[in-house]
Amino acid sequence: MNVYDEANNLARALKESTEYKNFLAAKEKLEQDPEKYEMAKDYMRKQMEIQSFQMLGNELTEDQITSYNAIANTIMGIPEIAEFFQAQMYFSVVFQDITDIMAKAVDLDMGLFDSEEEGCGA
Repeated sequence: MNVYDEANNLARALKESTEYKNFLAAKEKLEQDPEKYEMAKDYMRKQMEIQSFQMLGNELTEDQITSYNAIANTIMGIPEIAEFFQAQMYFSVVFQDITDIMAKAVDLDMGLFDSEEEGCGA
C-alpha cells in the first residue's frame, strides 16, 4: 500500500462528500452577491481577531462581547451567509474527525489528550 495513493483516495472521497459539495454550493451562492460575500469575509476577519486576542491571554470587555454578538446576529440573519457558515461548520467537523482518526492511528497526540484516568500514570 502506498500512503500517498491512499491520501489521494481520501482527498477524492472528501471532494465527493455531501458536506464538501454543500459547502461549495453555499460558497458559490454567497459569491454571487458581492456585498453579502464581503460581509461574510469581514465577519470571519473579526472572528479571527477576537480569537487571536483571546489566545494572547486577553479577555474581551462587555462592550466587545456586545458588539460582536450584534454583528453575529445581523450576519446570521442573512440566509445566504447563515447557510454558508452552517455548511462550512459541517464540513469542518468531517475534516476534523478525519484528522483526529489519523492522529490517533499513529499515536500523534502522544497521550496528551487522554483523560487523567487513562493518562500516563497520573
